[in-house]
Amino acid sequence: MLWVLSVFTMSAATAVVPVFSAEVYLVTVALAQSGLPWWTLGPAAAAGQLLGKTVHYLAARGVVRLPRLLRRDGGAPRRQWPHRLHELCLRRPLAGAGLVLLSGVVGVPPFAAVVLAAGLLSAPLTAWLPAAVVGRFTRFCLIAALPGVLRLGTPFA
Repeated sequence: MLWVLSVFTMSAATAVVPVFSAEVYLVTVALAQSGLPWWTLGPAAAAGQLLGKTVHYLAARGVVRLPRLLRRDGGAPRRQWPHRLHELCLRRPLAGAGLVLLSGVVGVPPFAAVVLAAGLLSAPLTAWLPAAVVGRFTRFCLIAALPGVLRLGTPFA
């Protein structure tokens, strides 16, 4: 149980400050602790990542106040493309959810960028979070099962 908690904690920490890969840590734990099932490690990593990325989303929306060093210069001219993208997302909400789902599973476009864009475009949390949950849970469960597949054991047992 302590290893599952460590996967959750490391995933949340690396989601906020990406200095290390949560995927690498997850595979390392899955290889070192072969008795831990993938269905406990994968959701723990996904929940940690989603918790950390929600902090990024809230910061992009302006709900969470960033340290002064990380804030944008208020005097910079505003660009028009975010407003046009916001209007497009409002007209086609399923396209935005599909992009979040694709990014959550595959990582293209980068999930961190998609989360920041959702925050900057003021997308409601209820619009992108369900797709993010499905995408990240799928991704991290597959990654957690990978060591068992490579050992030619029974990863899905």
